[in-house]
Amino acid sequence: MMFRRQETLITLESRGKDAREVFAELFAQAKVDFVLQVDIARPVYLTLRETPFLRALQLLCEATNTRYSVRDGVYYIAPLAAAPPPPPVQATERPRAVRLVGSGLTLRGVAAEISKQAGVKVTVSPDAPDLRFNLNLPSVSVEAALDALCDGTGLRWQKQGDGYVIAPSGTPQARPAAAPTAQTPPARPAPANPRTAPSRPVAPDQPLRCPKCRYALQLDWRYCPICGAYVKHLTDRAKREQEAQQPR
Repeated sequence: MMFRRQETLITLESRGKDAREVFAELFAQAKVDFVLQVDIARPVYLTLRETPFLRALQLLCEATNTRYSVRDGVYYIAPLAAAPPPPPVQATERPRAVRLVGSGLTLRGVAAEISKQAGVKVTVSPDAPDLRFNLNLPSVSVEAALDALCDGTGLRWQKQGDGYVIAPSGTPQARPAAAPTAQTPPARPAPANPRTAPSRPVAPDQPLRCPKCRYALQLDWRYCPICGAYVKHLTDRAKREQEAQQPR
């Protein structure tokens, strides 16, 4: 039968003693050899009664921010290496939602409202037309709101530093009209007061024009990029007529 050696019980009382003196008293009671580093001097406050040696050593190391190791029966006491500070926790920034509801809102007014609600700078290029919008966006992200403003208006937005800028996407390229021939009558001059919609289908060789400023339009536009007139009902109608004329 094997008998386990009973561990030495330690009793320590310290009210501000130097840590080196407390370690020396601990190892003296345990009757073991030890080595202390000189830079662990600090006051210690503890009371241990009839505590097993290894448990008392662990508690004393925790109280003095030190560690122990054993080599060839000798206990070595050294300070703990300074642990690197934990990396700062970076909070995931959620995009702020904006509310844009109203009719007849100007482009620059909407940009200023987005800047106010979201706390980001939204600027409009000086050469951008002052379009007006009827918006019903109760809760959208900033970039979704910018998409709604630029969709089909000849505008584009891009990120600039910590904010955004809205600018024209470029001068629209209108399809040139065919030269008048004997078979193709020349286009009539525009009346003084243009109608809001063409009275008849637009010939395929003639560009669709804005009823307000007579600028040639493209079929995917909702607003005229020159005067800001709402032309989606015209472009939608022209697209339907163009599809109807295609052979099936």
